[in-house]
Amino acid sequence: MLDDILYAVRGMLKNPRFAALTTFVMTIGLSLCIYMFSFIFNTLSGTIPLEDGERLRKVTTVVNGVAYDGTSVRYQEYLDIVNQQTSFEFLDAYDTYTVTVSTSDRAIRYSSHFVSEEFFKVSEAKPALGRLLTKADSTSNERVVVLGDFVWREMFASDPTIVGQKIRIDGKNHTVVGVTAPGYRFPDFAQMYMPFKVESQGIAREDSNYVAVYGVLKEGVSEQQANREMETIFAEFARQYPELNSTKIGFVWTFQLEKIGKGGDALVLAMALAVLFILILACVNVGNLLLSRAIERNKESAIRTALGAPRSVLIRQLMCESLIISVLSGCLAVLIAGYGLDLTFDYFLNSLPIEPPFWWQAGLTQASLIITVVTVLSTILITGGLPAWRATKTDINAVLRDGTRGAQSKTAGLLSKVIVGLEVTLSCALIMLSAAMLNLVSKMNDADYGVAIDNRVAARIALPSERYGKENIERAKQYYRSLEEKLTANPAIESVTFSQSLPHTWGIFQNISVEGVDYGKNPSYPGSNVNIVTNNYFSAMEMTLLEGRLFNNTDSAGTSLNAVVTKNFAEKQLAGENPIGKRIKLMEMDNAVVTIVGVTNNVIFGQPFDHNSDKASMFLAYEQFPRLHMKAVIKNAPTATAMHNPVSLLTKAAVELDADVAPYSITDIQAGIDSRLSGMNFIANIFILFAISSMVIAFSGIYGVMANSIVQKTQEIGVRRALGADNSNVYNHYLMQATKQLVAGLILGIPAGVLLVKMLEQGSMAEGSLLVYIGVPVLISLVIILAVVLPVRNALNMEPSSALRHE
Repeated sequence: MLDDILYAVRGMLKNPRFAALTTFVMTIGLSLCIYMFSFIFNTLSGTIPLEDGERLRKVTTVVNGVAYDGTSVRYQEYLDIVNQQTSFEFLDAYDTYTVTVSTSDRAIRYSSHFVSEEFFKVSEAKPALGRLLTKADSTSNERVVVLGDFVWREMFASDPTIVGQKIRIDGKNHTVVGVTAPGYRFPDFAQMYMPFKVESQGIAREDSNYVAVYGVLKEGVSEQQANREMETIFAEFARQYPELNSTKIGFVWTFQLEKIGKGGDALVLAMALAVLFILILACVNVGNLLLSRAIERNKESAIRTALGAPRSVLIRQLMCESLIISVLSGCLAVLIAGYGLDLTFDYFLNSLPIEPPFWWQAGLTQASLIITVVTVLSTILITGGLPAWRATKTDINAVLRDGTRGAQSKTAGLLSKVIVGLEVTLSCALIMLSAAMLNLVSKMNDADYGVAIDNRVAARIALPSERYGKENIERAKQYYRSLEEKLTANPAIESVTFSQSLPHTWGIFQNISVEGVDYGKNPSYPGSNVNIVTNNYFSAMEMTLLEGRLFNNTDSAGTSLNAVVTKNFAEKQLAGENPIGKRIKLMEMDNAVVTIVGVTNNVIFGQPFDHNSDKASMFLAYEQFPRLHMKAVIKNAPTATAMHNPVSLLTKAAVELDADVAPYSITDIQAGIDSRLSGMNFIANIFILFAISSMVIAFSGIYGVMANSIVQKTQEIGVRRALGADNSNVYNHYLMQATKQLVAGLILGIPAGVLLVKMLEQGSMAEGSLLVYIGVPVLISLVIILAVVLPVRNALNMEPSSALRHE
């Protein structure tokens, strides 16, 4: 075996460029394969490292085809689900919220989970100090809190005596009963935990809190069975409460898919197929190069066979070259993939608007190395075994009698055609998919949200309900008025406005009904984004009034309720009628009836996917629909300098008005939008890498196969010219042959590419176009033409007599 390896090494050293090319091509394929499959298995499809992780599921809702994550189920719906379902071993609910922790000198906003005792049991939590929450905490009047390790270290300097101390949360004292262990995160990154206490008695269903629902499936119950049962339960909800549930269905999915959204399974499949295509391309190319090399040494192999060398020895020696190339490429690929994974996780930590899920594993893992070993062994068999078997399966007498290598056998010629056709098919499908993904991301990055977003800073503000609740709602109004006055008094600030939602956040989508429209016995009510804004919102965000008027001081408490709608609201909901004066009932806001007084340009809330871009929107006046939680938008004046930081100005003004109110999630709006699109941009960059790699591998392979085929036909070209054929005849002959291979490859490649694009389009992960479907085949056709024209031109530059003697 050692002699065989040394023989292969000597052969590679004699032709270092060939060895470098094959190693380079295989390294590209293996690097992307190891990186991509490691990324998928460590993140998007990563196993939740808990005892019941395989059966752990989230229950969410799908409204008008859009799946919602987080807190998306009404608490009263959750109670009904618990009583009716039979698929889950147990179901639990929790709430997410941000709270203000204040001391004598500062106030900081932290994310909090409101959870039950079962929450910690399922997530296998262990306290670092004190204890976790119990059932008694959920029914007791005592206010308690479990601090996350991060808050304990950041705000309380890792105080070992923190358990039992009182801290001020949202203006009320809470007793610290414990601290979670370092690194504990389930299912998201929460910074503290408080008892889950939600009342349902005496609360209207439409006013019920939204909660996140999760559970563990029973042994033997599939996710599909649970989904069918949840659809049945929500169908009954729709029958009983059509105004709230007519467009809503229940949906069961994994925590992993929740993080990437509905359609994520299609994305994972597309990524896996893409990298598999690249690996096949690399194997085909290397295998073809090794086969060409083996065919060049046919005479040597024939002589050795004639002298008594067994075929098995020849095959083993030829496979040693593939073994060396694949193992060397595999080692390089592990280093490259590991470095790429490190860069990826650094990107996620610094760019994504959310903390990576706790089950994500950075870098190479044991599964990654197993994938590497299996992949390398497979490439050795594919790139070495098949060419070795094919090259040694020859008639040695015919080879020894043949005085030239100039002509290809019929089988070798057919193999070359199959290789070109296969590379055309794979590269066409992969590049088409990558182009469609890039097309969508480019469109999203250039989307017009309908509002001005430059030079504006946004922040969230949450007023404590104890001091600003329903009984003191006028106090909340006064707080926001005073905050606006304090900020606009500074010459460095041009404008301040408040709204419930902003372009870089999700809109609040609610069912509505248009007065005078009969929706039938089993109604399916339309929906709209509903955004509560202060009167100056439209001018501050530079929106355009198309009809009627905007809000003014007459739109106050005690007056008739009014609304301003977008153009697409009027077109969709009012069927071309004059919108001014039309009355709309808000199903999920105590059935309030509002009158449309104005129409503005369209706006987009959330990521600019088609299902969001097409959503109608409605604006309500804050003075008529006051809320405790609002978002502030601050625009700097042109004269503002770096010293006039809007973040510090907002924080100072807010705390001066109320020490327990701390603005949070403060960000530049453009940066916020970029952050929300960072995940899509990352995936697009991955597919761009796929496209470039496939182009390099496939196009070099196509060119190599075509060029090698034509070089072997140099004598044939010499004969044609000697018999009177001119250059155009020779070009046409070989172009026609190449066209047949091109057409055969495109016949399979174009449908495969379209199918992959359509699959991702269903999950809003790609967008096909005529440019994609036509441009990619044209690009591949140009490569085929170059792969024919250049080698033929070189052959035509030779004298016919030289071509006839060409070996």
